[in-house]
Amino acid sequence: MSEAFIQSHRYRFFAVGAIGTFMGTLEGSILNVALPTLADSLSASIDVVAWVILAFQLTVVSLLMVFGSVTQRRGYFFAYRFGYVFLILGSILSAASTTVFMLIGARVVQAVGAAMFQAVGVGLVTTVFPPEERGKGIGLMVMMVSAGLMTGPPAGGFILSVAPWQAIFLINIPIGLVGLWLTYRYLRKLPKPSLRVSVHFGGAVALSIVLGAGVFGLTQLADHPVTDWRVWGVLLLAGIALVSFVRLESDPRKALIGVGIFRNRQVIIAVIGMLVLFVSIAGVLILVPFYLERVKGFAPSHVGLYLMIMPVVMFVLAPLAGKLSDKIGYRLLTTLGLLMTALGLYLLHGLTAASPAGYVAWSLLVISVGVGVFNTPNTSALMGSVGTGERAISSSIISATRNIGFALGIAMTTALFAHFQSYYAGEGSASEVFVMAYRKVILISIGIVLAGVPLAFLRANRVKKPEGVPPGLS
Repeated sequence: MSEAFIQSHRYRFFAVGAIGTFMGTLEGSILNVALPTLADSLSASIDVVAWVILAFQLTVVSLLMVFGSVTQRRGYFFAYRFGYVFLILGSILSAASTTVFMLIGARVVQAVGAAMFQAVGVGLVTTVFPPEERGKGIGLMVMMVSAGLMTGPPAGGFILSVAPWQAIFLINIPIGLVGLWLTYRYLRKLPKPSLRVSVHFGGAVALSIVLGAGVFGLTQLADHPVTDWRVWGVLLLAGIALVSFVRLESDPRKALIGVGIFRNRQVIIAVIGMLVLFVSIAGVLILVPFYLERVKGFAPSHVGLYLMIMPVVMFVLAPLAGKLSDKIGYRLLTTLGLLMTALGLYLLHGLTAASPAGYVAWSLLVISVGVGVFNTPNTSALMGSVGTGERAISSSIISATRNIGFALGIAMTTALFAHFQSYYAGEGSASEVFVMAYRKVILISIGIVLAGVPLAFLRANRVKKPEGVPPGLS
């Protein structure tokens, strides 16, 4: 199949990946609205119910690199067929769960499918769109992320108002079946990759231990001092696993992705930028539904409207930022995006128990503009700096970084929030204590996102995409 044929039918191929991306983000955004309901229904605390999200993200991160490598060997048809089947199965199991631990296990199954989508979505776009439209194609994929996030909150709020929480998972099934049908109809036409890649799982296991133990150690800080063996023990395990991961990746015979791609300065800057952004906003935003329901007394359907702000803004800004980055480069947009995010967090830091609803909405709007302006140019900069043979694995690196950022952000935030709640206990009403603890967490998040500003400003404004296969991938 010629390159011209692929590019002339690029929107058909894009539709298959877009539906998978939509499914993954839809499920996440619906669940954010339902977290307070889940906590009450399953008699779970905030830090325990957070594992419904964390288990999903840790599973995704653990598999992204493997699936990126597998896709380079098996192709996009295999990737999307596999992804749709597992995400549908996981959605069925999630809907059938009766305890928080059953739900966490079902979310792991669901995450296997989502990991495949996230590992290869940007790679598929980069493959089927011509180089001069790369920013546009990535912007369209980010629009699908936003569409899923945008649909989830009102859909979740509506479902919770008329049905039990289990019903929110069922919405994935008809969408997934359509995506599976399109996979068989269109992606079978894509040529199988000629690149033969040996997949090594030692790095994946080590990375899974690093993330699982590290995040679990952070969550333990909510109840135990850092000197407690339950904290330093699992953090020590994470450190040992990290050393093992680095050693494995340094050996081309055992590497999962190899260290070659990380010698690319533009890749490093893009990864760090994504990491600080998502660490800074993940936990802050995960607490918004709790603030709106428990402090302001809003119904889930009302909360859903607030959670729509970010995806709506990203839906509008993502393609515009992508097109603009194709014309003016990456430096200005990514720097401005991080600064806008920090400004939005600073506004949110002024929150009180008596703050009007409009103040919350305005703060979330400014954060959303920052994320929307930063995300597409930063992703385009990374993908534009790698060769053809690195597309699938680079796509998985992008998704892995985003999920690592979210997982670390949620773990850090819930631990810090629980600590500050205990610290301020008795100094006011439950609502006032909630806000005091929340503001401390937001202040830390502002410092994290500002740490990425110098790197964004010093990055290359444009990059030239190399061709070929990097060391460690052949």
